[in-house]
Formats: sequence, structure tokens, C-alpha cells
Amino acid sequence: MPTPQRRRPRRDGGLSDALGRADIAAEFLRRNRTYRAEHAQMKQRITSGAVAKNAAESAFARRWGLSFRHGTG
Repeated sequence: MPTPQRRRPRRDGGLSDALGRADIAAEFLRRNRTYRAEHAQMKQRITSGAVAKNAAESAFARRWGLSFRHGTG
């Protein structure tokens, strides 16, 4: 029976790890048809005045588990 490969040790979770995870998550969403369709639908509803922008974006972010860091500029 072969010996199982050892897992690589986890890194300390530095900045490069966080950027890598964010890039992977963004690419996943970019390719996700349901996400793209719901995003387009949300934008259309905002443009038509059917919903308030902040409320629609907040609900969309909660549904998809999105969070954004507030910039300093």
C-alpha cells in the first residue's frame, strides 16, 4: 500500500495568501452563470428604479457571501 503524501504545511496566512484566495474567488464568480445572471438582474432593477441601490447591493452581497474592505481613499 502506498504511503499517503504529506500535506504541505500551512503558511501563516500572510498578504500573498489572502490575495490568492481573493483572486480565486473572483474568478469563480466571474465564471458562474447564476452569479452573472443575478448580478445583471440586480443592476437592471436598480436602473429601472424598482429597488434602491444600497439595499439591492447589500442583499446581493449577503446572498453570495461577499464582503469588501473599505479603502482609505
